[in-house]
Amino acid sequence: MIKNKEREEKILQYIPLVRSICAKIHRNLPPNVDYNDLVSYGIIGLISAIDNLDLSKKPESYIKIRVKGAIYDYLRSLDFGSRNIRDKEHKIKEIIKNFQNEHQRDPTDEEISKILGESLEEYQNSLYKISFSYLQNLEDLVYKITEEDKSYDNFIRSDIETPEENAIKLDIADKLKEALDELDEREKLVLQLIFYEELGIKEIADILGISLSRVSQIKIEALKKLKEYLEKSL
Repeated sequence: MIKNKEREEKILQYIPLVRSICAKIHRNLPPNVDYNDLVSYGIIGLISAIDNLDLSKKPESYIKIRVKGAIYDYLRSLDFGSRNIRDKEHKIKEIIKNFQNEHQRDPTDEEISKILGESLEEYQNSLYKISFSYLQNLEDLVYKITEEDKSYDNFIRSDIETPEENAIKLDIADKLKEALDELDEREKLVLQLIFYEELGIKEIADILGISLSRVSQIKIEALKKLKEYLEKSL
């Protein structure tokens, strides 16, 4: 059991880690999700982790799991990853397909939002939610296999180099690298801008000169391919 003074010191020690985790998550969320709200829920997860800390295990890995878990629970309460989001995704795909068939081009975000009968902001917020749900699904899969905090961004960054890493983690890293090699150049570029350059999908859309919905489509397809490859290979 950690004493009160040591408990307070550890909480203060890991608050920068909480802020770092929140910043990475926040850049993939709609603008109307407050960063400070993520930090608040992340700190709740941190305190829970400190109070249940197993000193025989890597404390940082355990803390990351609890912090992300608290944040994801909060986001689920905001309708992230729900059945409504999947239904919205299917509806958007159908609109894009029908528009392409009729006009022989991709629709703009404004055109899609008009067909949906909602504001551009509402539509783009849905894109953020749909996109983030795939990131979360991939991380959940990796966590389920490894039972540790080796999430999608750590693997894509090739952050597995120490001799202590076990064969399962190394195999997952290898499989993800193989899966990345199967992506087309635009999918690789979008993931690179997300995970290496740490850009959000709005910034990527501006850089590539394409719509937010197109960036979201590319990102979702790339993450789905990674997830499917992992499920088949492991």
